[in-house]
Amino acid sequence: MPSFRSASIEDGMFSRTDTCHMHVDAGGFAAAAALAEMMDVKHGLACKAVPVVALTSGPQRDDSPDAYAEHHPAHDEDPDADSFASAYLGDTSTLGKARSVLESIYATHPTAVVELEQVVFDVNWAGEVSAVEEEAPAARIELAGARQITPHVPYEYHHGFNLDRSGPLPDLAELTRQLADSGVPFGSIYVFDRGDQVAYRTNCFLATADHDQLLKERQTTIDVVSHLIGQDVLVKTVLERVVGIWQPKK
Repeated sequence: MPSFRSASIEDGMFSRTDTCHMHVDAGGFAAAAALAEMMDVKHGLACKAVPVVALTSGPQRDDSPDAYAEHHPAHDEDPDADSFASAYLGDTSTLGKARSVLESIYATHPTAVVELEQVVFDVNWAGEVSAVEEEAPAARIELAGARQITPHVPYEYHHGFNLDRSGPLPDLAELTRQLADSGVPFGSIYVFDRGDQVAYRTNCFLATADHDQLLKERQTTIDVVSHLIGQDVLVKTVLERVVGIWQPKK
């Protein structure tokens, strides 16, 4: 399945500290790709839509059901349903763009779920740490076609690694079990098709940001994955503040 990728996309731009982006879940990859193209053409945003080819739920979905009720539920039996579009806005001064983009999203896809996030902390592939000096406040944007909700937990984070498709890949069920048994919390592990590579991303929600804990989890993830595939692996960690969430009007 082909991906959509704006010509202006740069590697790593969605994990740059103190930048903002949107994730748009419209119920499948075809809708995600259409939304990414629309936001690129109409709003000049760097966008991408990458197919989710596998997905598994983790223990946090049972531990924190309220947090996950605010987001599109995981479709373990149909990963395509959890494919989404991502749009890069830029630094916090660009948050003013959000209203017009949201209006365009809900004019064309009224059942979409949209998250607006700021990257507040990241550990890059080389293990270098970066954090913001100031977090963006919650955005209040009232829309005719959607309802804004207040998230129960204001932070989301991801541990991620990319593997060559031609090399060893971990068994997803075993990866899920070993990460959970090793104390790495997560609600899902997403597996994305990136052509020659397969990209793995965990997601987890936090009420408060604990950078030291994220560093420990990152190292545990490195240890678990390296053991499963029999070779060293690079892991990056990204912590985002949820600036706003919009869902379809009931």
